[in-house]
Amino acid sequence: MFENIIEQASVLVGDRKKASQLVGMLVALIFNEKRGGPGGFVQAFRNANLGHVVASWLGREANCSISSNQLESVLGPALIGSMASRLALTQSTTLEATAKILPEVVGALAHNGQMSHGSIVPEPLRGLVDGIGDFVGTLGQWGWGGVAAGTAAVAGGIRVVDRTVQTHSQAPRKRTSSWLIWLLLLAAFIGALLLYLGYSRQQPASAQAETRAPGPAVAAEQVEPRFQIENVNGKVAVNGQLASEPERVRLMDALRATFGAGNVSGDITVDTKTAPANWMDKLIALLPQLKDSGIKLGFDGDKLQIDTSALPEDQRFALSQKLRAEFAGLQISGLWDKAMAAFSMLKAGFTSDDLVKALNLSTIYFETGSSKITADSMETLVKAAEAIKAAPTGTRIEIGGHTDNSGDAALNMTVSQQRADAVKAKLVELGVAAGTLDARGFGQDKPIADNATEEGRAQNRRIEFSALKD
Repeated sequence: MFENIIEQASVLVGDRKKASQLVGMLVALIFNEKRGGPGGFVQAFRNANLGHVVASWLGREANCSISSNQLESVLGPALIGSMASRLALTQSTTLEATAKILPEVVGALAHNGQMSHGSIVPEPLRGLVDGIGDFVGTLGQWGWGGVAAGTAAVAGGIRVVDRTVQTHSQAPRKRTSSWLIWLLLLAAFIGALLLYLGYSRQQPASAQAETRAPGPAVAAEQVEPRFQIENVNGKVAVNGQLASEPERVRLMDALRATFGAGNVSGDITVDTKTAPANWMDKLIALLPQLKDSGIKLGFDGDKLQIDTSALPEDQRFALSQKLRAEFAGLQISGLWDKAMAAFSMLKAGFTSDDLVKALNLSTIYFETGSSKITADSMETLVKAAEAIKAAPTGTRIEIGGHTDNSGDAALNMTVSQQRADAVKAKLVELGVAAGTLDARGFGQDKPIADNATEEGRAQNRRIEFSALKD
């Protein structure tokens, strides 16, 4: 079965080894122990309102396909970017291939319309997981934890079969002299007797201690608040989960007030184990901006997924900018700005100058006074890494950090270098060869606008890319 799936994947990615690795990555994600194994994997699609899709893969209904956007909303762009970089494929190719073969993989693992509840990779598939190298160890970066690959020791978040022990157990055993055997048996008996006597003496005291001081109750694990909205010709469908009834009523009232009671369908459930929705106030204030048909938006904890592809490009730019400004602390995917448009327009054979023009349309944000890149900049960097990796052989890019003239010049130089280094480190983490990049801080020495105005200072605080020529 999986040989056929790998053959299908080979046609999609153009290489059998990469196809085998891609299938191995999907097996690793499905048997991801920290996300609940196969059951948790299926639940992730249900949480994204794709339960009917995954049910068809399990054989319960007519087979349904999944779009690249839908798949990215479940797995996240950062994880897809990591997969693409390790396979040396573009992110779009990785998404399209995964969307095509994932239903086949899930179907092959399903039995009587259900997935296994365990998180142990079946023996015939362990070779596929072994073939993806250290990819499993990086899953925690994207919130996907580890994967169980066997039944023995746990190491690095991955359960592995201790093949060394198995091999040694098959080796011929040396004969032990009879006196040594009796000596070992006598030592074992004495040890067991001492343990029993010690346990007997301690048992009453232990029981009393447990009676007097019961252990603290284990707190129920919180789940993330969720909310999705889709506008189709002014009629909005919503679903989600919040922590309290007052929260639910407040949001539903705001939706009806904005779109009209007769134009709102769906509902939001309440579960007291749900964490507070810290984005609620900003979401309610933003609802009037979501009146255009075709807008899709979804929150899942501190992640925001948007789809503005149905809008004219200028409206896509404006709404993306608004969402990024309002929800800067969240990890946002689906943003559409001039850089994203330029990246999508790069065709095979593009030059280093074409690449730099696209890169310099992007905006990378940092936490105030820090070199820490904000979560909403991740998707931009994923796309930038994908473009750099597709550049002609020999392309080298300088990452220049710049500041405005506020504060101490020496400190500005340090901050600019740290920010350039941070961008380089993130691009390398996303698969760009370190030798392709050079990070350099320029401080306040190269302004492009007037530092006398706030707008000018904002333009001067930037990351600027340049093509290095030999």
